[in-house]
Amino acid sequence: MSDIDSEIFAQEQRLKAAIWFSVNQICKEEESSLGISITPQFIAALTEMVYKEAETVGTDLEHFAKHAKRSVISPDDVKLCARRNDSLYELLGDSAERIGDKSAKAVRKRKK
Repeated sequence: MSDIDSEIFAQEQRLKAAIWFSVNQICKEEESSLGISITPQFIAALTEMVYKEAETVGTDLEHFAKHAKRSVISPDDVKLCARRNDSLYELLGDSAERIGDKSAKAVRKRKK
């Protein structure tokens, strides 16, 4: 394995560990509030599912930007990924507007 391959592998492992930690925390909170028992196997499977979904979204975002002949992913690409989830799409649209408003104000301040 080359140095680059081993670094990529190490980064993937750190990312999976961070996802596992977050999933585990959420599961523990839900476990106590719902009064159920969640197994470590469930947490591991859910972690893997979240990781794979993140990979898919990342690939989709890259393809959307490439299709538009851009090298940078835009907020519209993110909204396109969320197009089948109405509430998420709306939330992303609102967030993009707020960010756009802040960016426009910052540009105006710089021009003065």
